[in-house]
Amino acid sequence: MEIFLDLTRYCIETASKKKYERLIRQYFKTNKKEKNNLENQICALKYFLEKADFSELRNRFSNSNSVKKRAVLIVAQPFKKMYIRFNNATFYPTWKSK
Repeated sequence: MEIFLDLTRYCIETASKKKYERLIRQYFKTNKKEKNNLENQICALKYFLEKADFSELRNRFSNSNSVKKRAVLIVAQPFKKMYIRFNNATFYPTWKSK
């Protein structure tokens, strides 16, 4: 599963929070058929927001000097194997120990 994050105005953490909040709002407005996909995205983003070391990710993204400001969170099972594709680079988050 892929989750697109817009980094034009926000850092990776804030963009993830904004996407999470949008998905929650969308969940309550959608039909039963689409809810399963939204639930999976919400769970993945919740895990990412709770467990990723965002200070380390921000440093790596700010050092990339990229004009393109869109990242894709590639969600794998288990969630601990998810990674971020940004331009032609792949970033594996460092996970908090607790």
